[in-house]
Amino acid sequence: MLYTLGGILTEYFGPARLLQSYTVLICLSLYTGFLLVRYGLPRFYGILPHDRGREFTVSAEAAKGKPTGSGVIWVSCFAVLSLIFVPLDWLKCAVIVLTWLMMLTGYLDDSSKTSWGEYRKAILDFLISVTVSILLAIYLSKSSADGNIYFWIPFFSESIRVASWVFVIISTVMIWASVNTTNCTDGVDGLSSTLVLIALITLGVVFYFILGHKDIAAYLLVPHLEKGASWAVMCFCLSGVLMGYL
Repeated sequence: MLYTLGGILTEYFGPARLLQSYTVLICLSLYTGFLLVRYGLPRFYGILPHDRGREFTVSAEAAKGKPTGSGVIWVSCFAVLSLIFVPLDWLKCAVIVLTWLMMLTGYLDDSSKTSWGEYRKAILDFLISVTVSILLAIYLSKSSADGNIYFWIPFFSESIRVASWVFVIISTVMIWASVNTTNCTDGVDGLSSTLVLIALITLGVVFYFILGHKDIAAYLLVPHLEKGASWAVMCFCLSGVLMGYL
């Protein structure tokens, strides 16, 4: 929204061009997300579901009664802030919606009187992972000059062409495994969020400074992503929200 608005206002107000600077958008989204969640989230503790305790979790008894399901607040903040700060295309919009739906399944499980059980949540996560993978395959094939999907493997100068169905299978496994790995560390306060935060900041730096920079990508023999900087804005937006949650 701001990126587009900056392009419109620049004609009438020169400094508005700063709204089309990815560096400015990263800083604004990062700090806005942090401050919004840091000072806004505690106001919702009274209406959030409370931890019923989990098996095989460190200090499970001590965790009983603590507010849980807070993702419904901070993931919603991330979704709204992404619409404001991130230069969007249809894939980013789909990723935001599916991320919110993934969060919603966890929140409904936390807020239900009886636990959904492992299998129902796993199936829902799997369906969302498949959907994301199919959309990624469509996006990558349309973005490619020859309509094919390529894998880049570290230390190899040439990318490897793969069939769309192979990409969907590999992508689904990676996304679904990442979701379940995150859930496995969710029982220890701050552990899951800290690990995800480190990954997000790393991805943001890679997207902005390497993949999104044509000359650096060419020098390092890695694929150049024309919209890499916009993905970096999204990564740092979620990073700011997570910092506020921690």
